[in-house]
Amino acid sequence: MISLEFLLTSLIVVIMPGTGSIYTMSTGILQGRRASFLAAIGCTASILPHITAAIIGLTLLTQMNTAVFQ
Repeated sequence: MISLEFLLTSLIVVIMPGTGSIYTMSTGILQGRRASFLAAIGCTASILPHITAAIIGLTLLTQMNTAVFQ
């Protein structure tokens, strides 16, 4: 059963902006729209290597342990 405390904690975590969002917003406020756009692109581009590594790792994991996943 899901408790009220769990729901409230989940809501707080989902609503809180991440570091990339805070950086992009503060850059936009201090330096303007163009800098904010470039900051958003930079934050997004920095995520791509991590996603790629995770996908490759999960692919290798499932290929090495095919018997487990059947």
